[in-house]
Amino acid sequence: MKLSDYIAKKVSTYTNYAFTGQGGSVVHINDSLSKEKKIKIIPAQNEQGASLAADAFYRASGKIGLVVATSGPGILNTLQGMACSYYDSIPGLYLSGAPVTGSIKKSKKLRQLGFQEMEVVDIVRSFTKYAVRLKSANDIKYEIEKAIYLSLEGRPGPVLIDLPDDLQRQDIDIKNLKSFKPKVNQTNTVNNLKKFQNLISNSKKPIIIIGNGVKISKTEKEVFKIIKRHKIPFATTWATTDLFDIDHDLNVGSFGVYATRHGNFAIQNSDLLVILGSRMNGTQIGTANKFAPNAKKILIDIDENELKEENKVKIDCKIKQNLKFFINTLNKSFNKTKINPKWYKVISSWKKKYPTLSKKYFNEKAYVNPYVFFHELSFLLKKKDIIIPDASANLVWCYQAFKPLKGQKIFTALNHSPMGYSIAAAIGASVSLNNKREIIAIIGDGSVQMNIQEIENIKNFNLPIKIFIINNQGYGMVKQTIDTWLNKNYVGCDKKSGLSMPNFVNVFNSYGIKSVQINQNKDLKKKLKSVLKHKGPIMCDIKINPDARIIPKLKPGYPLHDMLPSLPTNEIKKQMSKI
Repeated sequence: MKLSDYIAKKVSTYTNYAFTGQGGSVVHINDSLSKEKKIKIIPAQNEQGASLAADAFYRASGKIGLVVATSGPGILNTLQGMACSYYDSIPGLYLSGAPVTGSIKKSKKLRQLGFQEMEVVDIVRSFTKYAVRLKSANDIKYEIEKAIYLSLEGRPGPVLIDLPDDLQRQDIDIKNLKSFKPKVNQTNTVNNLKKFQNLISNSKKPIIIIGNGVKISKTEKEVFKIIKRHKIPFATTWATTDLFDIDHDLNVGSFGVYATRHGNFAIQNSDLLVILGSRMNGTQIGTANKFAPNAKKILIDIDENELKEENKVKIDCKIKQNLKFFINTLNKSFNKTKINPKWYKVISSWKKKYPTLSKKYFNEKAYVNPYVFFHELSFLLKKKDIIIPDASANLVWCYQAFKPLKGQKIFTALNHSPMGYSIAAAIGASVSLNNKREIIAIIGDGSVQMNIQEIENIKNFNLPIKIFIINNQGYGMVKQTIDTWLNKNYVGCDKKSGLSMPNFVNVFNSYGIKSVQINQNKDLKKKLKSVLKHKGPIMCDIKINPDARIIPKLKPGYPLHDMLPSLPTNEIKKQMSKI
């Protein structure tokens, strides 16, 4: 069998779509994939779009995303999506073409031997779980099986196999191919379980922080079982905000630099944080030594490197364990808690006193208020819709104001967070579910340009994707940062400072995609309903005040409970000493 035919047959056992680029060193791979009945090819307009679509393909369906790109410039374009997957722990398989074996340099000092030759494995090693160049055709079964295993095992992530062109066309005897046999090291005990139980038993103001590890390990039901049985307040990270009812009595709200006052007050007043599979990055903790200063902290994570306190948050109890095993153990031997009844009342009072959505936002007349937009949108979407916000301000407004329903999915590339993610990602999400669920892509006007070419694929495949452009005529989040630090000396972030935006209605119409505009709050409900009823792709241009800002937001160096715009000092002291 031709090696590329074997690859196509083998990968079809793991996935049913291939997101591809084009080029001389992948023509054999693409040819073989096109002949494999179980796989459908989605050729991206740019390989970056392929990589982002593959990332979202897994997030939406749970099936591994496959990306094919030619050597040099082709595979280089895929690094964006590869990084998104690595930093958010998303599996993915990348097949890169390489020049023929005889044209691959032997000396590292030689810049290049073959046409478009590139040290792909070296380049991607820092943000893949495994990367290898195939050196013998007989190793192909072993390498594919090893790559897929490592991509899915433990903390997931993308993997890459670099395939020289001559090996792709080589004939192989499939009976003589060796298999990969993983070594399974299952830990059957939980370290520090007694310490964990003592801390939870003595806590009067605990909070469980539900990180992405809960979603990866598929333990949301088991976690909620503990929460419900023991009535422990919880906080979701952005990665898990779609797992639980946002209005649940025990849900304290989002926390961090771009979050809610009520969530931050709860975190800062707690005496114990049980952190389930979250790396607690800077946008969550703010200043490390001011994060939950009176709380003991327990961290459970499968990645031992996350337990090393490089974020400078002191962890009082470290547990390295697969969350599924840990939660199952816990459900059998969870000690009773001594939660202060006032803790529930105080959390409820913060949620009422500090809502994200201010009534005055509805009174704005000249533009659409972003908080009102996300609030209204959340009441119009259906239970199984998939919502994909992009980066920057629209992302924050979404997670602050949108209220996901149980059954919806809401995701984006949270840790790498590139501009231009959601349009390309929407393609992967849409095809992964055979267009059976509505895909809502929400993106800032500054981000649309990054992957605008992919709307041709949306039109070409007639994907029923609803694209909402949050149009504030520039980079609103950058302007807000400049407001804080540089006295509004804007550089390259709006028309006056040199950054120009096109007329998106004209652009999308030229691609053959229907477009509408919403200019004011008063038009929101009626026009949103019309957009959501539309069959097929559609773009909705939402006009936002260029001066619209993220409210509230933490200023760097301040504790989470002191967000901008600042509350009176006496009020902050009162809220920090309520219980």
